[in-house]
Order: sequence, then C-alpha cells, then structure tokens
Amino acid sequence: MTFSDDRPTMIEFKDVHKYYGDYHALRGINGTIKAGEFFSLLGPSGCGKTTLLRTIAGFEGISSGVIMIDGKDMVSVPANSRPTNMVFQSYAIFPHMTVEENVGFGLRKDPRSKDEKAKAVDEALQMVGLKGFGKRAAHALSGGQRQRVALARGLILKPKVLLLDEPLSALDKKMREHNRRPATKKVANFIGTMNFVPATILSEDGDKVEVEAKGLGRVMLDIAQAPEKAGEEPVVGLRPETLTLLYDDQKASERETDGVIDEVIYFGDMTYYDVYLGGTDVEVRLSMRNVPGRPVLDVGTKVRVAWSPSALVLFR
Repeated sequence: MTFSDDRPTMIEFKDVHKYYGDYHALRGINGTIKAGEFFSLLGPSGCGKTTLLRTIAGFEGISSGVIMIDGKDMVSVPANSRPTNMVFQSYAIFPHMTVEENVGFGLRKDPRSKDEKAKAVDEALQMVGLKGFGKRAAHALSGGQRQRVALARGLILKPKVLLLDEPLSALDKKMREHNRRPATKKVANFIGTMNFVPATILSEDGDKVEVEAKGLGRVMLDIAQAPEKAGEEPVVGLRPETLTLLYDDQKASERETDGVIDEVIYFGDMTYYDVYLGGTDVEVRLSMRNVPGRPVLDVGTKVRVAWSPSALVLFR
C-alpha cells in the first residue's frame, strides 16, 4: 500500500532476506511504509508475516538486506532501543503482575509523575474496554481479556511504529468491533467507505444511548457504539457491507427498512447499490456479492434493506 503524498517514509525494506538454516523465510522484501499509514500483511499461515514483524521489532536478525526505521538503519540497533512496540499473538503478559502493572510496565523509566502514569494506564484500559480491571491478577483473566491487556500495553507508549500480530484474534465479535471502531467522522471517512445518516439523540442513560436515525427509525445503542463527544452534528455511521438487500420472501434477522435504488455500480464479483432510505433524501451505499441466481437490480427498483443496530456508530 502506498500513498502519493508528502508524508515521510517511516519504514523501508531493501532486499530483505531471512533464512532459518536452509529454509528461506523472507525472500527479497522491498517496499516502504509512510508515517501515519495503516499497513496490513495478508497471507496464509507460514508465509512470513510474523517473521517480518519480528525483524522490524528487532527480535529476529535478517540474513541480508536493510531495514530502515525513520531514516535510520536498524542493523545494529537492539530491540529495546528501536522506536517500536509489538503486540504478540501469544500475548506475552506477565502472569505474576496485576493488569495495571502489565499495562504500565513500559513506563518504568518514563519521566512522568506517578499520578500521570496512573492516568495513562487508566486511559489505555478504558480504550480496550477493561476499565476497572486494573487491580485484577493477570492470571485470572480470560484469553480475550489477556489479549486486550497486551494491546493496551502496546498502545500506552505511543511508539513511532506499532506492530500488531493478530491482536484481535481472541476477542469475541462485539469486542473486536469495539476495539477497531473509529472515534470520529474524519477517521471513519479515511478508512474505507462509511455511510452517514442524520440522527437525533433522544436520551442517554448510563450505558445506553437512544437515537432516531433518519430513514432507519428509533434505535438503542450501547455506549461502546458512541465514542466520546467531538462537537459534531449527530449522525450514525455504518459500512456498506453491514447493509443487505432482501430478495423475495427473505426475512431480516434484526431490522429492515424500505428503499429505492438510485445507482448501480457493477464490479465483477460485487455490485454496489446507492439506495434512498424509507422515502427520505438519505442515500446510503451497500455492497452485495454477485452469486449464481442473484440478479443485479435496476435503478428505480423498490427494495428492502436489512441492517443491525450493532453495526451503527454514533458520531456527535
């Protein structure tokens, strides 16, 4: 992934090779990652994703080539001196420490005061949904909770390069969505396509927020779906892949609303539909995979759109 902008290069690979004996794990890796860029490694098990992350962090040496971080060759820089932090797939938390001791471990030599460090730990725990767990023993946590502790420990130091090795794999669906949700409309727009639907906040009580979303109706949201207030006009956001067209006598598993197709964009294996919701001027985009027997609908077709309240994020 590359961007044609003026952001400086944060990581650069120059013909990187890694051997384990006769096994050639990394084969001539070349490329750059910009500062502020979100970069994902995709591939089957054993293809070298974790090995590449470990070479960036300094936990593995490379056989040949160069890895640059922020303009500096890392060949002689040990792991503890690199501007990186890594969240391991195996968590690697300390079982004899409490949650807050684990999360704050990297702050031991930080010049901040004790109170400032405690505040940073609390903020990191709240970010991953573990507020109030600070005093709990790490060995008493579930697998998903331990993974969130590891994620908070990686985030708290705010490194130049944050390396994540399947950091959400042990979390359930709801918690995965909580930990990757965007906090502002700007972020939501930057990462992929997001629909924004005007909304009115009806009430907020404890861990629930009730809203009236134009074209969708009244819906109760969990507080985790409502990031901290940013002074924006209230809207609910939802991704195109979370909306589904219902064909014939299909029934929605949760909610549905009527709509009319305004635009059809065919992309081979996918078709994107722009749909006006419920007789309003609110238009949303949804994506449908093209499968045998599923027709591509025409502009002007009246449709039923299925959606789930759990897919909504409130920006306000």
